[in-house]
Amino acid sequence: MAFKMKRTKATFPYKGEHDDFVHGGDYKIVRKDLDDGILGEAENGKVVNIDKSIPKGSKKEKEVATHEIHHQKEMESGKLSYDDDKVVDKIAGKKYKRKSGKLIDEDSGIAYAEGDESLPHEKRAYKASNKIKNA
Repeated sequence: MAFKMKRTKATFPYKGEHDDFVHGGDYKIVRKDLDDGILGEAENGKVVNIDKSIPKGSKKEKEVATHEIHHQKEMESGKLSYDDDKVVDKIAGKKYKRKSGKLIDEDSGIAYAEGDESLPHEKRAYKASNKIKNA
């Protein structure tokens, strides 16, 4: 799972500035108190929320930012979308209904916790952020 890559703008977008994020389309990092167990969120509109408990400039901050920026890129390209009622992953061909903090696969009926690492869109984002984690 761990391997090294050259850190280029494409593979390592986080610049380390606090409250700013620059990668092609100027992502905005917002530090806020997130729910328990949530370290980051990708919002529609190029906004990434990072929990205040994560130290600014830390490797963990870079890892979380990279994970959420991966989601942002997929949303910008139309490969992933979400709203209050559903998540659509066009790459995996999956649609999930949102209900009570769960994502319910419309095909199988299986319910997953939001952010479950076994969801295809989360696997892809973890693959990106693990490059930072394991560097």
